[in-house]
Order: sequence, then C-alpha cells, then structure tokens
Amino acid sequence: MKKEQRKRARSSKPKKVTIKFFLNQAVQPIVEGKTKRYPLYALITYDRKNTMMRCHYGQYYKDLSEIVKTHYPGLLEMEERIIRKTVDYEMAQREGKFDLKGIYKKYDQYCIGLHVLLREYLKGQLWNMLSRLEPYEFAKALNFNDPDVEFETIYKMSKKLYKDFASLLPKHFDQEMEVYQQFTKLYRGSLFQYTFPTVIEWLDESSVNDFREKLKAHYSQNPSMVNKSIEFVDRIVRDQLEQSDT
Repeated sequence: MKKEQRKRARSSKPKKVTIKFFLNQAVQPIVEGKTKRYPLYALITYDRKNTMMRCHYGQYYKDLSEIVKTHYPGLLEMEERIIRKTVDYEMAQREGKFDLKGIYKKYDQYCIGLHVLLREYLKGQLWNMLSRLEPYEFAKALNFNDPDVEFETIYKMSKKLYKDFASLLPKHFDQEMEVYQQFTKLYRGSLFQYTFPTVIEWLDESSVNDFREKLKAHYSQNPSMVNKSIEFVDRIVRDQLEQSDT
C-alpha cells in the first residue's frame, strides 16, 4: 500500500472515545472526621484531546471503590452510558466536525432523567393554576420554589387545601398526570438502579422505542394513548432543550 493510501486509511478509521473516572482532589473536599471526600469527575479523551467534567449523579467519595459500596453498582455504568451517547449524538449532529469543546454543556442538558422533566413540568402547571385561586397564600405556603419538595407532595396537599380540587383542574392536566403516573410506574425500579431513561436516550430514540413498547402493552384497549403519551414527553424534552439553549 502506498504512503498516501495508508494515510487515508488511518484518517478514515473511527476515532476512539475513552472515559476514565477519578476523584478531583484539586477542589475543596468534604471533610468527615479524618476522612476527606472528593467529587466524582470524568476525563474524556477523543482525537488525542482531553476534557474533564463533574459527573451529575456521582457525589463525594474517599476513593472510587466506595461508589460501589455505598451506591448501586450501576452508577458509573450509567454515567459512562450517558457520556458515550452524548458524544455519539453530537458527532452525528456536527457531521464530521466534532470535537470535545463545550461537550460538558451538552452533557448537563442530556443527563437529566425524563421523570425529572415531567415532574418539574407538572409542578409548574400546578403552580400556574393554584396561583390564580383564592386564597393566594395557600399557593405560596406550598413552597413550589423548593427543589426538594416533590410534585407528588404538593399535589396531595393541594387536594386537601382546596375544596373541589379535581373540578379546578383542566382536562388536559388529568391526561398529563396519567402519562406521568404511567411513566413512573413503568420505570419505578430503574429509578433506584441508575438505569432510568434520560434526555439523551430520548434524543437517540432508544428510550422512545422502549417507552412505546411498554405503553402498547398497557394501552392495548386504547392505542391512541400511546402516541399521545409519546408526543407529550417529546414536547417536554424539546421545550427544555430550547430553554437551555437560550
């Protein structure tokens, strides 16, 4: 093979992406007694260039082995899955002009669990409805702005606070609630094992297909709900990405 041919062959070979997890000891640790714990980071290498970023789901640890001991073993696997899917997706979007610059921003967008987006959407919708009712102080007392207060908690409290609560809700909210409840029911086990679907898996359609198949079994007598559910989740994902880009 001639020199130019060998060069073209090497350049056409897919570039390898490597991911290595480490504890970033360059940042301030959390100190518990004599134990120092550092945040989990990922070092990503592509085309002989490196970038590092903090992992979304990892917390603070004294060493990497502690992750498996204190969390479900799937945490690192999930982080790697999200990162690889993010790189693959961005590679396809940029059509051969991909590099690691700004990949951490995409990761921050794509790593969010779909159940989180749905929950926050419904929380916002509920606030919009209750904030127009009297007494207004009830809605403020429910503390919608606290991220640690779950949508389910506020929803249950609202039913107790407002008379004829169900009649106050628009019809579309009932349907959206049904989609959310069905989603969480179908993926309840995955929420505790770091296998739940995320935004990137919706974008690469792997979780779209999985969700659709699960819905077909549930809505065998009402197949129209399958597409309605998919469309609802897709709208939430696309709106969130659009807001993140502004």
